[in-house]
Amino acid sequence: SAPNLFHVPTSRSTHLFASPAVTDKPATKEFKQVSKSSEKESSPSNSKGWAVRLYNDPMNKREFVARCLTEVCALSDGAAYQCMMKAHQFGLAVIGEYHLEMAELYKSSLTEHGLMVDMVPVDDDK
Repeated sequence: SAPNLFHVPTSRSTHLFASPAVTDKPATKEFKQVSKSSEKESSPSNSKGWAVRLYNDPMNKREFVARCLTEVCALSDGAAYQCMMKAHQFGLAVIGEYHLEMAELYKSSLTEHGLMVDMVPVDDDK
């Protein structure tokens, strides 16, 4: 005879899912405080963040560049257009200033879209 696919386990059944599960209290982790000295290894001591910069390039259409800035960096249409035009006219424009992880994310995402982008630490004497 064919197996019963709609078998409902009874209290006598040895199936694991037949009885209510008993769980232990989840283990907790101790998080240690990260010192500022270890944070300085990845960024200069005078850094206030990272500026992500867009370079003009002859390959991409201006509309495409502006759309990438809105989709990747969440710039408004107007801010994206202004940034794109500044890069187009002057060869370079700062998209924005971000913490290290966000700057790296924007740089890699925009580079994957074919845009010429870099990031530099922001100095105190700005």
